[in-house]
Amino acid sequence: MFHRLLAASAILATACATAEAQRAEPTIDLESASAIVTACVDHARANDQGVAVAVFDQHGNLKAYAIMDSADTAVGDIAQWKGKSAATYGFSSAETGKWGSPGPGMATWRGGLPIRLESGELIGGVGVSGAPSEFDEACGNTGIAAAGLPKAEIVAD
Repeated sequence: MFHRLLAASAILATACATAEAQRAEPTIDLESASAIVTACVDHARANDQGVAVAVFDQHGNLKAYAIMDSADTAVGDIAQWKGKSAATYGFSSAETGKWGSPGPGMATWRGGLPIRLESGELIGGVGVSGAPSEFDEACGNTGIAAAGLPKAEIVAD
């Protein structure tokens, strides 16, 4: 009986040590994703633009999305393409567009921006489509700043 108790204790100690070794990974939360979408839509509305905005976590999961009534139908899919690309590759779609032959799901049109913490750690991406590319990027950065996160670097052509 004592040996069984000792073995069970050893197994439990190993399980606890393994659990402690697991690192919690920061990711964008729903509140921040929603703040990004809201601020970007407000910015577009104030500038008479119709856009779609999509925010993804760094694993490519859609966290928040909106398409304005004044936006063209196709821009919703394009915003999602740009946002998921920025979230999973960790680079703006302006940058990945320069890489030549695109990889799976890699956006090549400007308007996708990675979302990072102050430490530089990637937590997601935002894609905006429906306005001129420079406005799409500015709109995404307006949303990122509204969520209290550092703006993404804009890569010039």
